[in-house]
Amino acid sequence: MKKPQHIIAILLFILAITVVIYVSVGVKNDAEFMVKYISLDGNIHLSKENYLGFAHLLNKNEYGRLTLQIIKDRIEKHPYVAYADVRYDGDNKVSIRITEKNFESLLLKGEEQFIITEQLQVLPVLANTKKIDYPVISNAFLNDSIKVLSSIKKNYNVLTASKIIGAVKLANPELHDALSSIDLQNGGEINVYFSTVNYPVLLGKGNEIRKILYFSNFWNYLKGKELNNYMDYVDLRYSGHIFLGLTDQTQEEAGKKS
Repeated sequence: MKKPQHIIAILLFILAITVVIYVSVGVKNDAEFMVKYISLDGNIHLSKENYLGFAHLLNKNEYGRLTLQIIKDRIEKHPYVAYADVRYDGDNKVSIRITEKNFESLLLKGEEQFIITEQLQVLPVLANTKKIDYPVISNAFLNDSIKVLSSIKKNYNVLTASKIIGAVKLANPELHDALSSIDLQNGGEINVYFSTVNYPVLLGKGNEIRKILYFSNFWNYLKGKELNNYMDYVDLRYSGHIFLGLTDQTQEEAGKKS
């Protein structure tokens, strides 16, 4: 009757010994190998050298004391990096694969520029940053100073602009690619600009998401039409209505024809 209990005890003992051996071998391997080569990929907004330089991983003479954890910690301190996968590939080679944070927009404050992520975290615009063709948020009403690496979710003005960008991206990806800037007019009426046309979209204040969705649907009719060349603005400030402002030239031509 006691044999099953003895067998279970023996199996648990073997399992415990196996775990101890695995852990000790793993620690030993990590401590024993000497890093001589480090590679990095997954980068988009900065070069590999920029990331490695930030983490002090360019000088091979300083590789002697490195471990996988130290390398990971250094890389993940970079403001653009969400997380890093660091692996030992054998032959004293370590590979790093980074995942950058998802950039959503650029926020202007006077002469300063900041990157805003999809999670509304504030990042600095670092020298040599590439591929930051994102919608620009200008004239935001900012009560407090902007702190890098902090969240700006509590700023209603910037939060509204972020929701507008997200709504356009979800409803009309093609139109999102053309979204160039959102003018918040210091907490006043909101104007939206697109690179494909020369006129603003006037959203006004209130129900901004609903209004931009109206325009996203209306754009399927407007895009590619000659009418875009004769417009001063699209006005959605009056709920449930879309008004088109025509240039004086169009009105004069209409008068001549009549």
